[in-house]
Amino acid sequence: TTARPDGNPVVIRVVAEQFAWNVHYPGADGHFGDTSLSLVSDTNPIGLDRSSPFGKDDLVTPGELHLPVNRPVIIELSSKDVIHSFGIPAMRVKQDVIPGLRSSVWFTPTMAGQFEVVCSQLCGVGHYRMRAVITVESDDAFRQFLRGQ
Repeated sequence: TTARPDGNPVVIRVVAEQFAWNVHYPGADGHFGDTSLSLVSDTNPIGLDRSSPFGKDDLVTPGELHLPVNRPVIIELSSKDVIHSFGIPAMRVKQDVIPGLRSSVWFTPTMAGQFEVVCSQLCGVGHYRMRAVITVESDDAFRQFLRGQ
């Protein structure tokens, strides 16, 4: 077993659903806001409670991940519906995502650029379109992305 990364890792949550990857960043306070199934809607895919103490400044971006280069990343994964598999082929990253369980995958992106996230578990008729884009960029550009949203 590989130990979780030391230092100052970026922690991001990704919630899978047929047929999307919903990315949840903690806000400037560094804490994730509460989520609730009762709040899930077309405009709130993860059920983020904006009235919770830490939920006001959180960021949710469907299908779009931004990561800083050369900094450890922990991605906490969950699924709203069926089994998915979070895959980043260019980075040799793959982790199954099971409904009702939270799993994690961690890695350090070492090269700037854009990379594809795919679902590598057949998850239904729209499986082929379950994709996301990861933009690996400088730490300054990553912070600017978070501020700009």
